[in-house]
Amino acid sequence: MAVGVGLLVVVLSIFNGFQKQVKESLWQGGPHITIENSYGSGAIYDYETVINHLKSDPKLAESFVSVEGNITSHGLIQSNNNFNPIMIRAVPIDSIEKLVENGLPNFPRILQYNRDEIPAINTKKMVVVGKEMSAIYGYGIGREITMAVPGGRFTVERGVQVNVQSFRLVGLFKTGYYNYDSKFVFLSLPQAQEFFKMKGAVNQIAIKVRSLDDLKLTKHRILSRLNEENWNQKIQDDTSWSVRTIAEEQENFLAALRLEKTIISIIVFLFIVLAALGMVATVHSLIRAKRRSIGTLKALGLASTDILLIFTLNAMIVGILSSLVGGMTGIFIATKLEVIINAISEIINGVGSLLNPGDWDPVELVPKDIYYFDHIPVDIDISFIFMVTTAATILSGLAGYFPARMAANLNPVDTIRND
Repeated sequence: MAVGVGLLVVVLSIFNGFQKQVKESLWQGGPHITIENSYGSGAIYDYETVINHLKSDPKLAESFVSVEGNITSHGLIQSNNNFNPIMIRAVPIDSIEKLVENGLPNFPRILQYNRDEIPAINTKKMVVVGKEMSAIYGYGIGREITMAVPGGRFTVERGVQVNVQSFRLVGLFKTGYYNYDSKFVFLSLPQAQEFFKMKGAVNQIAIKVRSLDDLKLTKHRILSRLNEENWNQKIQDDTSWSVRTIAEEQENFLAALRLEKTIISIIVFLFIVLAALGMVATVHSLIRAKRRSIGTLKALGLASTDILLIFTLNAMIVGILSSLVGGMTGIFIATKLEVIINAISEIINGVGSLLNPGDWDPVELVPKDIYYFDHIPVDIDISFIFMVTTAATILSGLAGYFPARMAANLNPVDTIRND
């Protein structure tokens, strides 16, 4: 029982930590809510008016961290003689200090940058790409990157016109979410407006909120605000608002994480159930060993309910002690897991070097180039641990109850005669 509880605590703490880190990377990678115009070209020219209208609602203003116009679009990036699909995102950069100190809400965390060139990111053709993209295509800081985007109207003779320009790579970012770090290119909004030929316009209004638990409510308030009839009739006639949240964009991914957590919880919880079945056998063996004592006590007048209570409480006490030992052990292992794994790796590498000197390749039990984090994520949920230990105690009581009923129903005359 203690092993089952400890194992469940360790496994779920790791999985909770993994989910928490993935979600945090996801939330940091892009806006939490996006507003788009699904009418015509999709351009929003009076986006500042829309932003001010949303902020005039006190409840919305209180829930916002930031509201700003940006441009997000598919594009192509040249690698050798090929053009590969990417996502291009442009956001306002009102302060270079905030940019390099990772203080812009919709700009990812910059790892490396050219200190001399990055101050001109608003006025010159410069981009920041993901760390994984730089590794995939072999881009280094200072490299000239050629990108192509739709740049004009569709014509029957020529099809869609394409705008091709070269940009200088001045920085690398990392969100911790591989899809962003390998696919996205960031640049300043003024340069993107020129690149996409959207002077004075954006195609998205990006919103970051304080609480991700209120995304649905915030979305509903935004839609209600945008659909009001008494504000800026011109904007209302030229737009068809579309509002979506990051939870809706990543719905399948988040559902897969929840399903994985449920499946793992069920599988590991079966260890506790197995331990409870073992406790049934243990209590049954104890009753068989104490048959004569049970018969003597019942012959002296001890009630059957007292016999039932004795063996049920015995099993529950074992369950409580097992839950305490397993829970404390699980918490200790979870908090020291990275140290334990590193120690095991050192032992394996030390033994391997002695047995096979010169030809031994160091073993890394948690390779950082495969698992996309620089440390083992652990998130210990005390409420969950309390739930697990309570369930283990209840299972222990049930495991002791049924053999105890057999003991309570023993006939004292037959027991004393035969035993």
